[in-house]
Formats: sequence, C-alpha cells, structure tokens
Amino acid sequence: MARKDPTLHNIHWPETSDGYAKPWSSAALFALAFRPFFLAGASWALIAIAMWALWFSGLLTWQLAFPPSLWHAHEMLFGFGAVVAVGFLLTAAQNWTGLPSLSGKPLFLLSLLWLTARLSLLFSAFPPLLWLFMLTQLLWWCGAIYSLASLLIRAKSRNNYLFIPLLSVMALLNTGFVFAVSIQQFALAAHLSHSVILLFCMLMGIVGGRVIPFFTARALGLEQQKTPLLDKILLPLSVLGTAMFLLGFFVELPLRAGWIMLLLGVLHLLRLIYWTPGKIWQVPLLWSLQLAYLALALGLLLLGLSDLTQLIPFKDVLHLLSIGAMAGMILAMMARVSLGHTGRALQVGKMLSLAFGLLLLAGPLRMFATLSGFPLLFWQVSALLWLCAFAIFLWFYWPILTQPRADGRPG
Repeated sequence: MARKDPTLHNIHWPETSDGYAKPWSSAALFALAFRPFFLAGASWALIAIAMWALWFSGLLTWQLAFPPSLWHAHEMLFGFGAVVAVGFLLTAAQNWTGLPSLSGKPLFLLSLLWLTARLSLLFSAFPPLLWLFMLTQLLWWCGAIYSLASLLIRAKSRNNYLFIPLLSVMALLNTGFVFAVSIQQFALAAHLSHSVILLFCMLMGIVGGRVIPFFTARALGLEQQKTPLLDKILLPLSVLGTAMFLLGFFVELPLRAGWIMLLLGVLHLLRLIYWTPGKIWQVPLLWSLQLAYLALALGLLLLGLSDLTQLIPFKDVLHLLSIGAMAGMILAMMARVSLGHTGRALQVGKMLSLAFGLLLLAGPLRMFATLSGFPLLFWQVSALLWLCAFAIFLWFYWPILTQPRADGRPG
C-alpha cells in the first residue's frame, strides 16, 4: 500500500496507527505558550463576537459593569488580541534566546488567570466579580510581561527589548481603560482603546517586518527582500504618531496625528511593494499575511484622512485596522506558527484559504457600514464572516494545538 503524503493531512484530526483519533493531551497543550493562548484567543474571538452580534441585533441583553460597546472593545483588544500577541512573543522568545520559554504549570496558571478575567468580566454586574476581573487581568499582564522580559534580559537579546515597553504600555492603557470606565469617563475609555489599536499597528509593523519577507523568501525559494531604511524610519515614526494621537485627547498639539498616519500608511505600502512577488497567490499562508499588511497600510492612510477631513467615520476606519489588519494577521500567523511549531508541513487547504478570505472581507464590510445606508445589515454580515473564519480555524487547529508534535520532538 502506498504511503500517504503527510502534507495532505497536515491540518486534519490526528490519528493513531489503528485509525482512531488521539485524545487531547494536557502535557502537549501547555508545552509552549502559543498552544493555549492561540486556542484561547480563537475561541474567545468566536464567543465574544457571537455575543456582541446578538446584542447589537437586539437578540441578547445582559448586565455588565461596562457599557456593552466598551466591553466589546476591551475584549477584542485586551482579551483576544493581547493573548494571541503574548502567545506568539513567548514562543518566539525561545527561538530568539535559546532559553526554554514558559510551559507546564506556570503556563497553565497564566492561562487560568486569562480565563478567570474573561468570565468574571461577563458577570461583573456583581461587584466582587468586577474586583476579581481587575485583579486577574492585571496579574495576567504582570505574569506575561515578566515571563517575556526575564527571557530577553537573561539572554541579553537587546534587539527584542522593545517588546517589553510595548506590552507594558498596553497593560498600562488597559488599566487606564478600566479606571476610566469605573468613573464613567466613557469617552476617555474609548480613546484609550483607539490608542491601543495603534499600538497593535506598531506591533504588526515590527513583527510583520521581520516575518513576512522571511516567510515569503523561504516559501518561494527567493532572496529575502529587506528594507533597512524603511525599518529605521517606521518604528520611531509609529511611536511619535501613537503618542500624538494619545495626547491629542488631553491637549491641543500644533500638528495633528492624522499627518503622521498618512505618512505611515505610505511607508508601509512602499515596504509591502518590496516584499510582494507575484508567486504569493499560490501560497495561502503568504497572501493572507500580505493582504493583512495591506489592510494595515490602507487603514492608516484612511485613518489619517478621517482625522484630517472627516470624510470617513473615524470608528469605521478603525474597524478596517482591527478586523482586516489585526485579526487578519493574527489568523494568518496562528495558522503558520501552529504548523511550524508542531512539526507539520507549512501548507493549508481550501477551507483555511476560505477562512482567510472571509476575515479579510469582513474588515471592509464593517468599514463601509455607515456609508452603505444599511449599517445593521453590514455589521451583521461582517460579524458572520468573522465567526465563520474563526470557526473554520478552530475546527482544523483544535487537534493541532492539543496534540504532541507530529515529528515527535518536544514543544
């Protein structure tokens, strides 16, 4: 009997030699941070958006300590986005430093803190659970930042130190967001959440700048296209633009942040042109990343135009960044990293390609909701596309993330 090609089965339910599916393994699940955190992030993306869609459609009501729109913003940024980002960074740090990253019981406890924060916030109308949420969310951030910082500092991985202040500022803004809600300063809380989206844009620029040209060159057998001058300009400019946007709520600045956003969008677009050979359309794990990066560039351009001209509603443009760019890159990175770190072939089938496409379409649909004249319908369709994308991911990747590596190696 001919041996099956393993690349055809790289994202299917794993089987033993007798043909029965293997049970999930807790030892495998907590072997590296990407496993529980990617699984948690994707599951929460599905649950939280389903609840949000039911709420804005008038089919669900529930009592929260937060206004529902701010709960939605908080959970997408500090629940979903943050846990996936930390999972990626803690996993990557093991490669960067050569030191063992968080695993086993400490990783289980950190995951438990994250889960407790999500559940306690859902029932935060009961004051003790609101306090439990605030405690566990803060402890989760402290544990995540300490775990990453200890690896990078011990290994003197100076090139990666920038992730420590980046996560620390996110944690600080998360704390400020919760405090603003607690004193009913809802406009301030919303502004802080918008600032965090720009921090995620900065993170995407750093990580994307490292992995997208590398993945592209490696997958297609090409020479890696580097953009050292753009790399040097983009990071300080991103810091400046985010700081100006954040401070603009409190003081009037001589220059609007929108001008910086426009410049950033142009520079990201130039960077992407250097990275993008025509052959990427043959590889879903490449075009999904590159289109998410395109959404980042276009989103920043439109954000600048919105800030300066108000031609497009500001919050709608933010959704192109949060859905098309942030969630789009998260889904593509989770798909690629999960395969690579579990010893599987770096190939996905048609269903994962469909998931990438659905999520990338959800961003523009949500952005044009107000201009369409049928905002509720566009919100609902966008949410449905999001839900389908993450449901597909979970169906194929649940066994991958809960099973030992396919090549028998630890991790």
